[in-house]
Amino acid sequence: MIAKKIILSLLFCSFINYEIEAQTAIAVGNKSIELSGIVAGFYNYRILKPEEDNFKNNKLALRNIIFCVNGRVENKWEYEFQADFLNMSNSTMADPENPGIVTAFIAYKALPVKIKFGYDKLPYSQGALASIYETPYWSRTQITRGDFFSRRDVGITLSSSLWRQRLNIYAGAYTGLGETVFTANGGDVDPSGSLEYIGRIDAAFPSRYRYDEIDYKHSPIPLIRIGANTRYTDKTQPGDNTLPLNVAGIYGLKVINGKKLIYGFDISIAYQGFSAQAESQLLKLNPAKSDDLLYHNTTEDVSEKVIYAGGFQGQVNYFWKSAKSLFSARYENYNTNDLVSGSAERVSAAYAYQINGFKNSIKIQYFKILAEDENSEPLKWTDQIRIGWQYMF
Repeated sequence: MIAKKIILSLLFCSFINYEIEAQTAIAVGNKSIELSGIVAGFYNYRILKPEEDNFKNNKLALRNIIFCVNGRVENKWEYEFQADFLNMSNSTMADPENPGIVTAFIAYKALPVKIKFGYDKLPYSQGALASIYETPYWSRTQITRGDFFSRRDVGITLSSSLWRQRLNIYAGAYTGLGETVFTANGGDVDPSGSLEYIGRIDAAFPSRYRYDEIDYKHSPIPLIRIGANTRYTDKTQPGDNTLPLNVAGIYGLKVINGKKLIYGFDISIAYQGFSAQAESQLLKLNPAKSDDLLYHNTTEDVSEKVIYAGGFQGQVNYFWKSAKSLFSARYENYNTNDLVSGSAERVSAAYAYQINGFKNSIKIQYFKILAEDENSEPLKWTDQIRIGWQYMF
């Protein structure tokens, strides 16, 4: 039965390989513009627990239909806009990994410090910054997919690269509402009026190291990059005001009525097609009200008015260039609230066959639940398989 469904999924995915063969670039004088896009879809199959009988998640689905516009002027200005037409109606951001507006920013880069304003990925977390379309995976880990902290927001980012682009420094201020910024309160900020502040620094040796998880260039010398980042916001609501709807996320951690501090560390290495990444994140939450749901009815003597959450993830990869094949395996462990007993553990394995690099590839991902956090995140399934096709034009 599973084999039959996998065959059907491959047939389905072949229909989304449209007759669009290349990016379209236009240059006039000192101005250039490039049009591109992404179409991706998969078949999802879940193995449910014996007592479950709802198979609604066993389905064929398109993941993305993204249209991209990139432009440059005199190599001083750049702008970018990306919209996922498939997810434009996802106004409440039920899935932060697939927002309707993906990117919309302008940047000035003729100074030693690059200045970027608009909506884009935040300079935080190695796993969140890496492109999912340049890996064999269909989704990120729970820690980095956008439920513990936002991956995108409106704001201003200052960045600078030193030491021949080996050392990168980022700092910025943002609304703190993340992917719901366009819909929360009709586009207005929350009643607190406060911002979220983010800083990141990473250093690579012996040469520049991009945010690539796969060593598809087969680096002839060992590369290593170490990074550290932090973010802080105080969204304590004045008076009887409340946070906008849907900003808290599925765990209630993304935006809270109170203070939130996060810090994380990451490392990435690559050599001769082999690569590996590891990352840890720790959240410190101080809800403003003693009856906040995050306290789970514990007394102040127990909670001490602070909640911790976070986790760890590790990943190993290999790119077999002659076979056009990517192999990867990863492990994740996370806890959504230290006041509630239990934590979650998952492993995942992925494979991708590159028909034409990452632009045209078949990807398979397998998920396995090792430990379920029954109190904070009860699940109805134990295993999951996704197989599909992505085409970048």
